Amino acid sequence: MGRITRQFWSQFRTWERPAQIGFALVALMLPIVLIALVFGPFSLRTPALIGLFGLIVVGQVIFMWANRGMVSVYTRAQRLYLDEEFEAACALLEEWRATGKANMRSLTLLGNAYRQRGLLDQSEAVLLEALNISPNHHYPLYGFGRTLLIQGRYAEAVQKIEQALEAGAPAVVRLDAAEAHYRSGEPAATSELIETILPELTEPHRLLMGRYLLYRTGRGQAPEAALVAEGLDYWRVHAERYAHTPYGQALADDVRAMVSMVQET
Repeated sequence: MGRITRQFWSQFRTWERPAQIGFALVALMLPIVLIALVFGPFSLRTPALIGLFGLIVVGQVIFMWANRGMVSVYTRAQRLYLDEEFEAACALLEEWRATGKANMRSLTLLGNAYRQRGLLDQSEAVLLEALNISPNHHYPLYGFGRTLLIQGRYAEAVQKIEQALEAGAPAVVRLDAAEAHYRSGEPAATSELIETILPELTEPHRLLMGRYLLYRTGRGQAPEAALVAEGLDYWRVHAERYAHTPYGQALADDVRAMVSMVQET
């Protein structure tokens, strides 16, 4: 409840002044109407009930109207991100950030988009800003963990990604935690995590990395050629995107190792 209250308060402070005043009036009138409904004379109960219903409706309308811009900007930027138009997503979200109205979700999406562009310092700065708003939310924790991983700060990445999992991140994020452990030189922790998540991996690139890491830690067979062919492009693109980082260089070595596996079969 405390986290929800803090998130609401952070949004409320970004609302336009008329929306703040209107919602505050609704909040002030609600207790009065409730008291009249519960403790007032019987003749007041029907009008009080009608008033209570009206206040709830008005409050919902104000809430949706006040957040109309955030929802619109975030949705548009999310579509751009999913279409891999990362530069356009960054431009849209930076414009929104400049208004002072950006919330945790829009800042996290901006930080993720910066990471996809290879702008890791900007990604880190914006994700820390998101974490300052919601320090225990899995969304910015995971985003920050991914940025740390790609920066080559593997031990820190393990910590943040595992915090994200504890905070409710999807189970598939265990693969990212396993990769961070692997880059940190911790094969036992890597294989333990992979074995718990492998049956749930459905995307070819994730399944390929899971099978590859399990093989590299001596706990499984090399990925079959068909899986390498289906999932390799994703990792090749990422190796090229982050070639200027220790992570990108290590990933390029992994890509070459996967290709060699296919050639040897």
